[in-house]
Amino acid sequence: IMPLDKTEVSNVIADNLNGFITVKFLTKTDEERVYNGRMNVQKGLKGNERGRIAAEALRSNGYVTLKTSKGYKCFNLDKVIGMKVNGETYGEEL
Repeated sequence: IMPLDKTEVSNVIADNLNGFITVKFLTKTDEERVYNGRMNVQKGLKGNERGRIAAEALRSNGYVTLKTSKGYKCFNLDKVIGMKVNGETYGEEL
């Protein structure tokens, strides 16, 4: 399974910052996982200094946070193998 190009993934995410997105990716243990959620939801995130430092650290390491029905989840840009945004599928079928 080949991950999608990190730049392509970033661009698709950047173009759809406020929409719903479905992402299929590999975990650290190379397990396939699918998340469905919304980008850029700040509600419920702690706005304290520690929270900001943690969020910044995740971002700088290529992680993207997604608000799902089970709370906030992260995935790594390097490990995305498929995405579905606005009815368009990128990479592997979901």
